[in-house]
Amino acid sequence: MVFAAEQLEQAAEAAEKASVREQDVLVPRVCIEAFCVTPEFAKAMKTAAQDRRMAKTKTSVGMGGAVSAAKRYANVGTPNLIVVETRAAGFAVFQELESLAEVCDEETKVIVAGPSNDVTLYRELIRQGVCEYLVTPSSPLQIIEAISSAYDDPAAGPVGRSIAVYGVRGGVGASVLCHNLAGLVATQSERDTILIDLDLEFGTVALDFNVDANNSVADALSDIDGLDDVKLKRLLFQQGEHLHLLTSPATIQRRPDASEDAVLGLLDVSRTSADFVFVDTPRQWTPSTRCALRQADRVVLVATPDLISLRNMKTVYDWLKAERQHDEAPKLVLNMVGEPKRPAISESEFSDIVGAPVDVALPYEPAVFGAALNDGRTLTHLSAAKKLVEQLEPLAASLAGLESKYSNKPKGLGSWLGLGG
Repeated sequence: MVFAAEQLEQAAEAAEKASVREQDVLVPRVCIEAFCVTPEFAKAMKTAAQDRRMAKTKTSVGMGGAVSAAKRYANVGTPNLIVVETRAAGFAVFQELESLAEVCDEETKVIVAGPSNDVTLYRELIRQGVCEYLVTPSSPLQIIEAISSAYDDPAAGPVGRSIAVYGVRGGVGASVLCHNLAGLVATQSERDTILIDLDLEFGTVALDFNVDANNSVADALSDIDGLDDVKLKRLLFQQGEHLHLLTSPATIQRRPDASEDAVLGLLDVSRTSADFVFVDTPRQWTPSTRCALRQADRVVLVATPDLISLRNMKTVYDWLKAERQHDEAPKLVLNMVGEPKRPAISESEFSDIVGAPVDVALPYEPAVFGAALNDGRTLTHLSAAKKLVEQLEPLAASLAGLESKYSNKPKGLGSWLGLGG
């Protein structure tokens, strides 16, 4: 079968996005300066710099290649990372890099981008101290992955995946859904999972799990510069073998909203401490809420089938698509479907107007959810909630990145969730 050029390009782009999403890269707080020779690579660098994964970096993009870089750093110190594009093919690259090597500080890392797709050249560049070699043309995601790889610690474990859950209006059950997804993934995947309650004033993680934690998320956010794996573990409340809670102080005592830097820092430390990080995101549209939604590896939006929810869902969904152009689209959940004596917008109409399919439509089951909340337990512990859990299983598996592992099982994900057929 012969594909058109446009189809091949789209397929390559999709495969590339999937590759980067598998890794959920983590880029540290570094200063990056790029010296390009083609407009195409300069555009890709500028697009990469605007991506959410590069939020902590300070990136500048200029032209001139290695020659301009060497002139710039003749009398000033070099940044944490230099990205240099070259038109030179093969081992002629080293002639261009000689002048840069003479002025480059020892601790500065260098990424080279060029047209040669040669394994021997790549190995020699690495042997001589270059961090990574990108074959041009390079996409923004390939650039981001190369920058992340430059700071990979071989001794460190893999970076966990963060999932933010957000209710597009009050009372749609987003917090309850977030808590149940976190508990379900932790229990059934048997991997460490952190549930963070970012609602400082009215968070419900402690109430929903019936716990009285001595520490809260406010302790982590107030000293973000001193937060590391060890301190974070002291702040967490262990709920079961694999679920760890970072609860809200749940007080209306006057306090400033958490800064974006604090939220970024908390997410980064959490991702290095657990396989999965669920963020119960507050409804208020504050800088910290926007930061959590923008920076999470996956986003789940929750609504009820009414007009206000539809308007808000469309608004938030479009904002996220614009802010997260290189990411998977947000998952959409319709909750409380079929509530008696309440006019409702159909799932198909909701989907058509938002411009995206509804991933899960949960029925109105106040008795089941109420029983779970009163007992301080998740739905997986209630036999009456079996059908609800079965509806949530595809969403949970997708968020956990387990689609391929279970795609060959004819019974779906029932064996993963211990639900049988």
